[in-house]
Amino acid sequence: MKRTLIVALALFSFLAADSRADIYRWEDEAGTVHFTDDISNVPAAFRGKAKIVIREAPRPAESPPPATVGRGTQQTQPAPSTAPSPEDQAAAMTRERDEVASQVEQVKAKIAAKEKLLQFVEDRQNLVLNPDRRRVLDPGDLELYKKYQEELPQDRQTLQDLENRLESLK
Repeated sequence: MKRTLIVALALFSFLAADSRADIYRWEDEAGTVHFTDDISNVPAAFRGKAKIVIREAPRPAESPPPATVGRGTQQTQPAPSTAPSPEDQAAAMTRERDEVASQVEQVKAKIAAKEKLLQFVEDRQNLVLNPDRRRVLDPGDLELYKKYQEELPQDRQTLQDLENRLESLK
């Protein structure tokens, strides 16, 4: 009886199950933005403020349509010409809207992180805040500063495009 139970449990452990790919975003008291795929990694004090940025299950791989072979050439069978139902269209619109909303949140988080580094470097370089120049900047921070200054206009344009697309989907 025990042996059967052990074998059954071993077989069940090999079954593949869909896993969720939820990504949570939260900000600590210092204003640092964090991302995690496990809500238990968010400190209890911040769990109420954690937002789901991505909520989707992995999509199974679609298999190619069956092919028929005739006289040495491979031909595919035409797909049936059935129009999607209104429910399918509504579900597709909802999925697309959710994907675009998720992309908007991701781009916003990326822009916020870049702006935070830019502000940090600018504060360090500011003579009013740092009159005797005792604060030293890391060369890596300066490289990122230049890189982010170049990237931010494109990121903002991407965000604007995504927000316009999201608005058109509503």
